[in-house]
Amino acid sequence: MTPPLPKRTIELRQTNRQAILRFLMLDGPMSRLELSQKTGLSLGTITNVAGPLQEIGMLVETGMEESEGGRPRSILGINPQYGFLVGVDMGEHHVELELFELTLKKLGTVRRPLNVGLISANDYVSAISSGLEELCRVTGISQEKILGMGIGVPGIVEHDGQVSISIPMWNWKSVQFLRDVEDRINLPVYLDNGAKAMALAEFWYGAGRGAQDVVVALIGTGIGAGVITKGSLYRGATNSAGEWGHTKIVMDGKPCRCGSHGCLEAYAGATGILNRMGVENINLTSDQVQIDMIEQLVRDEQQGDEHARYVLRETAHYLGAGVANLVNLFNPERVVVGGWVGMLIGESIMADLKEYVRQYALPPSQSRLEIVSCQFGQDAICTGAACLVIEQYLSANPKFARRLTA
Repeated sequence: MTPPLPKRTIELRQTNRQAILRFLMLDGPMSRLELSQKTGLSLGTITNVAGPLQEIGMLVETGMEESEGGRPRSILGINPQYGFLVGVDMGEHHVELELFELTLKKLGTVRRPLNVGLISANDYVSAISSGLEELCRVTGISQEKILGMGIGVPGIVEHDGQVSISIPMWNWKSVQFLRDVEDRINLPVYLDNGAKAMALAEFWYGAGRGAQDVVVALIGTGIGAGVITKGSLYRGATNSAGEWGHTKIVMDGKPCRCGSHGCLEAYAGATGILNRMGVENINLTSDQVQIDMIEQLVRDEQQGDEHARYVLRETAHYLGAGVANLVNLFNPERVVVGGWVGMLIGESIMADLKEYVRQYALPPSQSRLEIVSCQFGQDAICTGAACLVIEQYLSANPKFARRLTA
């Protein structure tokens, strides 16, 4: 009987495997020699680790490249059909699900609208479950081939022994949502704040690619930020880092949905913008109505409407001060502006936003700063939620790793 491998040997193999897969997942196909150069592992180790992954079908040879004075080298890559990922954007009035290949190519989308008003956790669980069934049906991918689901939520997701969600504007307090979703759909699930999910997508594959210190600003109905520092997502002690929308911009200012006053979200989120347009009872309007109103605001500004210009410039002023605070705190080399509101107004406010950041951020903190629009647009949270599953696998979370290597 073959004796079991020492724990240290198993851990070393796992570390080497994660290193190889990280480069192939994030940088695309490459030769074993290039993998060796990027990871610092020997060619022998690359071959020993890649072999079993090829046997289970996770890695495939995608072609050949010429070598200097030797035989052509084979190129290794991720098999996109090895398994599939589901990313979920849990919005205030909807749930959107997208199915991806393992290389993040999108295969299909399902959107489930929810009634405006107080929505229970069970309503979201049901929408996710039925949406998953429809997504499998329209794409022809069976649920057994799905490796895991990531969900981006508009609140604080605490990973403190147990996983719970707190969303003050929905009156959710430490809701055990993860357990309920996994029980209903029978898949590994990972929950995180939508801004963090979006940050991963933009950092790995989008507008943040190539930088090491990045802030991704999500501007929607709510406001949040995902902070990447030295290539890693910053989560904080209990995973609640990034609640940028609830930093104070006006002392004792307007009431915010979180229960406090003067939050950035109350002034620069969709509600604050629409309030300045004269719209009331915003929480009773659907997503599409809010989108239509913001789009009309931008059109009015483009046609020379002075009030529209004032609303957008004031929004840029608040956001500029908020972004400057992020720049002073984290000293990023790139700030990526996204979220559905950010995408709709971004072009109209970008010049003003940059000018206000220049005014309020310390000069040394902005000496290498770029401010850009996000690349994934309205797909950013779903794409990022799928990236959460990849991140968990690359972090050796056994809940996902078992499924990926079965």
